[in-house]
Order: sequence, then C-alpha cells, then structure tokens
Amino acid sequence: MASYTARKNKDGKIISYQIKVSRGRDKLTSKQLTPFTMTYTPPDGWSKKAIERDLIRVMGEFETACKRGEILTKEQEKAHAMEQAEQVKREQAKPTFTQYVQVFLNEKAANLSAVTLHNYKQALKRPSEIFGETKLEDIDFLAVKKYITDMQAAQRNKDNKKPLSHGTVVSYYTVLHTLFENAVENGIIPANPMQRMKKPKPRKDDIQKEPICYDEKEIAYIMECLNNEPLKWKALMLFLIDSGCRRGEVAGLKWSDIDFRTGKVTICRNAQYTSEKGVYITTPKSHKSRDIIINAPVLQILKTWQREQTLIYFGRGKTAGGYCFTQNEGEILNPNTITEYVRTFGKRYNLPGMHPHALRHTMATLSIANGADIVSVSKKLGHCNPSVTLNIYSHANDEAQRRATEILADALYKNTKQA
Repeated sequence: MASYTARKNKDGKIISYQIKVSRGRDKLTSKQLTPFTMTYTPPDGWSKKAIERDLIRVMGEFETACKRGEILTKEQEKAHAMEQAEQVKREQAKPTFTQYVQVFLNEKAANLSAVTLHNYKQALKRPSEIFGETKLEDIDFLAVKKYITDMQAAQRNKDNKKPLSHGTVVSYYTVLHTLFENAVENGIIPANPMQRMKKPKPRKDDIQKEPICYDEKEIAYIMECLNNEPLKWKALMLFLIDSGCRRGEVAGLKWSDIDFRTGKVTICRNAQYTSEKGVYITTPKSHKSRDIIINAPVLQILKTWQREQTLIYFGRGKTAGGYCFTQNEGEILNPNTITEYVRTFGKRYNLPGMHPHALRHTMATLSIANGADIVSVSKKLGHCNPSVTLNIYSHANDEAQRRATEILADALYKNTKQA
C-alpha cells in the first residue's frame, strides 16, 4: 500500500511529498524491509485539490510499477549493478567491449533520463562495431586514438555521406571516456586508455556556424508570414518567439499553465521522445518549474486558438487532454514534429537553417541587447545559473553595455560644451 509524507520548509509550507510503498518484512529476521520511495514535487501555482488529485495518480502509478518489479530501492540498484559486474567477472574474468557496454548501460539506466540513455546507446554503437569481441583490457591508447581519428572522417550513415559533425564526435568521445572510467571504478581494467587523450579538435573543413539569431526586421517578417499559417502553428511559433522555451516545454504546455489575466505561464513539463518509449512527459531540463511572462498579443492568439481547438476536438468527439498543442488525433505533440514544422516554415519563406532553438536564441539575444538584465533572461530561459546565460549571450550583453554607455554619455555631456 502506498503512503505519503508531506515535507515542509522552515515556514511550514509544503514543498514536496515523499511517497512510500512497503516491501513487507524479511522472512528470516522479520525486520521491516526498506520501502520503495520517490519524491513528488507539485508545480508552483497548483490548487490544493489539483495537487491532491495528481498526487493520488502518481502514487497509484508508482505502486503499480513497484508491484511489477520495475522499481528498485537505491540499495537494490547498487546491489544489482554490482551483481552484474561481479557476474561478468565470474563468467568471464576478462569481459569483451560488447559485454561491458551492456553492464555500463544497465548501471547508468538508474540515473539517466530515457533520452540521455538513448544517446549513450547511439554513441556506443560505432565503437561496439570496432572493438566488439576485443577484451576490454586489451584496448589501448593507440587503438582508441585510431578509432577517434577514423570517426572524424566517417560518413554519418549509408544514406548520408557527410562526415559526423564536430559536436557529435565530441559527444561520442565523452561517452566512450565515461565507459572506460566506469570500468576502472568497477575494477575491470587498471587504467583508462583515454586518460591522456585530448578532446578532438574540429576538422579544418568543419566550419563552426554561429547560432542563428534574427534581428527585429526578420522577426517582423516571420510574424507577417505566420498570418498565412494555420492558427495552431501561428500560436505555437509566436509562443516560441516570445517565451524562449525549449520545444519539449512547448509540447508539454497545458492551458491550465497559462494565466490569461496576468500573462504568467508556468513551465513545469517537458515532452521528450525516444524510439523505445515514444512521446512521454518529464520535468523541465533544470528539474524545476518556472514562471515566465508573455506579451498580450501572444496571449490573444493563444486564447483564439484555445477556442478553435475546443471546437475542433468537440466536433471529432475527442479531447486534447488539456494540452495547448497536440497531434491531429489529440495525442501529446512530438517535439520532433515541432522541429519539422519550423524547418519547413523556414524553407517556405526563405529562412534557411531555421530551428526552434534559433527562436529561443533570438528571444534571449534581443532581450539582452535591448536592456533586459541577465538574471531575468536566465530565469526565463530556465538556465540553472545566470553565468550560463552570460557565457552564451556575451555578444548581446556587449551591445547592451554599449547602449547603456551611450545613454549615460547623453545624460552627462549633452549640456556640456566641447572644448
């Protein structure tokens, strides 16, 4: 049976709930076994009834997962990972690369999101083809170095003969380095063969493109073009531009998250997609909800789309599940669908390279360049720290400082006669 305990801050306000599912007693000692636990943090702004309903739903899902054996305690996860590592040692004292990849992925599955785990699997496909049945301890510095060098020149796949991007190469390098480091920690190999290896540099022909950022005139053109698009996509695009949200956060947005009176929007969900799980909802990238403010014209378009969406799904006898933007049959919108639409929109109106992240980048750049403070923009973007925002948008901050200097100069010297 699932139960919960409210956790309060110093002011007595409930900030989260610890959900527990009993595991019963040990058959030999009769001692109470460590229960399965999870933490539920309700989104900011929810009513007490809404939190209670959602808490009951989460408790039920968690209890069902526990009964199915899908959930392990932290001790069990650690023991399970250690047992697998020990099993590899027992069955084959010197595991092959392929064998240890599976051990590594099973161990990481307890702490990584589904998307990150999927990316790890993708990153380890190529080295598995190269090192496959080679004993892990027999893979040395030169072998890995050759693999990295060959990977930089390798084509993406049989249908796309372009070489892998520098970002992909670095990502694959990092995952492989992590695998070897994990093998050292588990006592499988004495040292990481990549320990002295430097991060790959870009190829000479791999020109690093600056992130696309549109100026005020280009944004005005985009908004004009949106008048020719379906209302659903016009509303979604305007929200992307105005909010700077990530595509998954937009796909996870519900009407209940929007306060049409104040313009406040709570970002508390993130839709993600993997081939294994399909589309599913998780927390935002920062693992925290945040409140942002959007402008009145966008609110008006959203309100108009809400009315039209209601009529569309009512006529079909379906429901959108409270989500602002869905697939045609009412399912949660796949984030990849947003990317595909934005790219198609860019091609249709001669805006090459258009991507949802370009609109996020544009919002931040224009905000900072026009005087918005870094802390406010960082909070709106959902960055964990303002320094992250400053590192990415230093060019816009320079422009904002230049404008501030001009304003100060005008105030100080406008009545001063030049010598």
